[in-house]
Amino acid sequence: MRTQSFWQCGASLAAIALLASCQQMTTLPSTSSPSSIRTDLDEPVRIVEHAMGSASVPIAPQRVVVLDYAPLDTALALGILPVGRIEVTTSSIYPQEVEAMEIVGNIAQPNLEAIFQLQPDLILSDKVNSGRLYRQLSMIAPTVLTQDNGRKGAWKENLRLHAEALGQGDRAQQLLADYDQRVAELQNSLPDPDQSTVVSVIAHWSGGIVAYSADSFSGSVLQDLGFTRNPVQGKGQRYGVLLSRENLSEIDGDIIFLLHNSTAQDSVAKSAFINDPIWSQLDAVKRGSVCEVDSVTWAGGRSILAATQILTDIETCLR
Repeated sequence: MRTQSFWQCGASLAAIALLASCQQMTTLPSTSSPSSIRTDLDEPVRIVEHAMGSASVPIAPQRVVVLDYAPLDTALALGILPVGRIEVTTSSIYPQEVEAMEIVGNIAQPNLEAIFQLQPDLILSDKVNSGRLYRQLSMIAPTVLTQDNGRKGAWKENLRLHAEALGQGDRAQQLLADYDQRVAELQNSLPDPDQSTVVSVIAHWSGGIVAYSADSFSGSVLQDLGFTRNPVQGKGQRYGVLLSRENLSEIDGDIIFLLHNSTAQDSVAKSAFINDPIWSQLDAVKRGSVCEVDSVTWAGGRSILAATQILTDIETCLR
């Protein structure tokens, strides 16, 4: 079995490429088990299999950097405050401590030098956003990437993997069990016991309307509850479908959840939506069945804190 260890070249970093000259290889005895492997600092580590291979992760990571909303959500739910994060839009699902975390760029362009200077012992992200940077990131610290970013609804699998890397697998299972219990309780209390209510989930931006399908993050939560979806938003669709103003039937439903970002000027709020001459023709608008919800939670969060808040939003809307 082989593992990699990388020595810090100096207090300052002129360029991340310098890390390549610091790389050293260590051959471990073939009889070593993952739990007994130790790094050059004589710290016990575990082998975590992930989308890009395997990583030797500290038993109890202390300095975690997250490069997407989903691992940030997961870490916070597990009681872990990362030392660094990418830029995120403010949301009520995040505690105030998030504001004090070091920012290491954005999802599209993480700042490798800023990450290096934080001296992390674990980096969490996904292959979609960070796969192209995996080699550089893994030279800074053990890096664990999920296969996708959860936008297609695979948030539970991602939660389990990131929790495993954080040494919190059992806690993650309990969080998922609590979520399942909350789903069951909400199903039993819904006014429509057979969940035949047709639900539409959309976001209206100045550039168009995006409908979130059953294969999206929020769609997976609605599916757990057993709701029926508007046909164009059913399974087998992309997680987000761009629609035109003319296709009213593809937007309508018994209930419309309107995703709104209060910090984005081009995000249309409920007041403007229901007073629009086109949207006012929708049956859901006529019945007063449009619920405005936070777009960061419903589209961006993609883990357990966001999923739990979606359940709360649904309960509030339907009662």
